[in-house]
Amino acid sequence: MMDNDDKLIESFMLAHKHEIADNGFSRRVIHQLPQRAKWLSDMLSVACTIICCVLFYVYNGFEILFQTIYELITAQSYHLITESNFQSLVIATIVLVVIGVQRVCSLKW
Repeated sequence: MMDNDDKLIESFMLAHKHEIADNGFSRRVIHQLPQRAKWLSDMLSVACTIICCVLFYVYNGFEILFQTIYELITAQSYHLITESNFQSLVIATIVLVVIGVQRVCSLKW
Protein backbone atom coordinates (compact mmCIF):
# COMPACT_ATOMS: atom_id res chain seq x y z
CA MET A 1 0.00 0.00 0.00
CA MET A 2 2.79 2.38 0.93
CA ASP A 3 4.71 1.74 -2.32
CA ASN A 4 1.63 2.59 -4.38
CA ASP A 5 1.18 5.89 -2.53
CA ASP A 6 4.85 6.75 -3.01
CA LYS A 7 4.64 5.93 -6.71
CA LEU A 8 1.47 8.00 -7.11
CA ILE A 9 3.05 10.99 -5.35
CA GLU A 10 6.23 10.65 -7.40
CA SER A 11 4.33 10.43 -10.69
CA PHE A 12 2.16 13.42 -9.73
CA MET A 13 5.21 15.50 -8.85
CA LEU A 14 6.97 14.56 -12.08
CA ALA A 15 3.88 15.36 -14.13
CA HIS A 16 3.48 18.79 -12.55
CA LYS A 17 7.13 19.76 -12.49
CA HIS A 18 7.69 23.14 -14.09
CA GLU A 19 11.11 24.52 -14.79
CA ILE A 20 11.56 28.19 -15.29
CA ALA A 21 13.67 29.12 -18.27
CA ASP A 22 16.61 31.15 -17.03
CA ASN A 23 18.17 32.31 -20.31
CA GLY A 24 21.17 33.64 -18.36
CA PHE A 25 19.07 36.08 -16.34
CA SER A 26 20.49 34.99 -12.96
CA ARG A 27 24.05 35.27 -14.22
CA ARG A 28 23.42 38.79 -15.55
CA VAL A 29 21.80 39.93 -12.28
CA ILE A 30 24.64 38.55 -10.17
CA HIS A 31 27.20 40.10 -12.50
CA GLN A 32 25.55 43.51 -12.17
CA LEU A 33 25.50 43.53 -8.37
CA PRO A 34 27.63 46.32 -6.99
CA GLN A 35 31.12 45.17 -6.03
CA ARG A 36 31.55 48.26 -3.87
CA ALA A 37 29.62 46.60 -1.02
CA LYS A 38 32.06 43.65 -1.00
CA TRP A 39 35.03 46.00 -1.10
CA LEU A 40 33.61 48.04 1.78
CA SER A 41 32.91 44.88 3.77
CA ASP A 42 36.48 43.67 3.21
CA MET A 43 37.92 47.02 4.32
CA LEU A 44 35.79 47.06 7.48
CA SER A 45 36.86 43.49 8.29
CA VAL A 46 40.53 44.43 7.94
CA ALA A 47 40.07 47.57 10.06
CA CYS A 48 38.26 45.66 12.82
CA THR A 49 40.94 42.95 12.79
CA ILE A 50 43.71 45.52 13.15
CA ILE A 51 41.88 47.32 15.99
CA CYS A 52 41.28 44.03 17.82
CA CYS A 53 44.94 43.01 17.48
CA VAL A 54 46.13 46.40 18.76
CA LEU A 55 43.76 46.28 21.76
CA PHE A 56 44.78 42.69 22.48
CA TYR A 57 48.43 43.77 22.56
CA VAL A 58 47.87 47.01 24.50
CA TYR A 59 45.85 45.36 27.26
CA ASN A 60 48.27 42.40 27.64
CA GLY A 61 45.92 39.87 26.09
CA PHE A 62 48.64 37.23 25.89
CA GLU A 63 49.46 37.54 29.58
CA ILE A 64 45.79 37.37 30.59
CA LEU A 65 45.20 34.41 28.29
CA PHE A 66 48.19 32.44 29.54
CA GLN A 67 47.41 33.30 33.18
CA THR A 68 43.83 32.04 32.74
CA ILE A 69 45.01 28.81 31.11
CA TYR A 70 47.59 28.33 33.89
CA GLU A 71 44.96 28.85 36.59
CA LEU A 72 42.56 26.41 34.93
CA ILE A 73 45.20 23.72 34.61
CA THR A 74 46.37 24.26 38.18
CA ALA A 75 42.84 24.16 39.60
CA GLN A 76 41.90 21.06 37.64
CA SER A 77 45.13 19.29 38.60
CA TYR A 78 44.56 20.07 42.28
CA HIS A 79 40.96 18.87 42.03
CA LEU A 80 42.07 15.68 40.26
CA ILE A 81 44.74 14.94 42.87
CA THR A 82 42.62 15.65 45.93
CA GLU A 83 39.33 14.07 44.93
CA SER A 84 40.15 11.33 42.48
CA ASN A 85 39.49 7.68 43.01
CA PHE A 86 42.77 6.10 41.98
CA GLN A 87 41.23 2.65 41.63
CA SER A 88 38.83 3.98 38.98
CA LEU A 89 41.70 5.83 37.32
CA VAL A 90 43.76 2.63 37.09
CA ILE A 91 40.79 0.69 35.68
CA ALA A 92 40.11 3.41 33.07
CA THR A 93 43.79 3.44 32.08
CA ILE A 94 43.85 -0.34 31.67
CA VAL A 95 40.67 -0.23 29.56
CA LEU A 96 42.17 2.47 27.32
CA VAL A 97 45.40 0.49 26.92
CA VAL A 98 43.46 -2.67 26.01
CA ILE A 99 41.36 -0.75 23.45
CA GLY A 100 44.52 0.81 22.01
CA VAL A 101 46.26 -2.56 21.71
CA GLN A 102 43.19 -4.05 20.02
CA ARG A 103 43.11 -1.16 17.52
CA VAL A 104 46.81 -1.50 16.74
CA CYS A 105 46.56 -5.28 16.39
CA SER A 106 43.56 -4.97 14.07
CA LEU A 107 45.56 -2.91 11.56
CA LYS A 108 46.56 -4.84 8.47
CA TRP A 109 50.25 -4.58 7.66
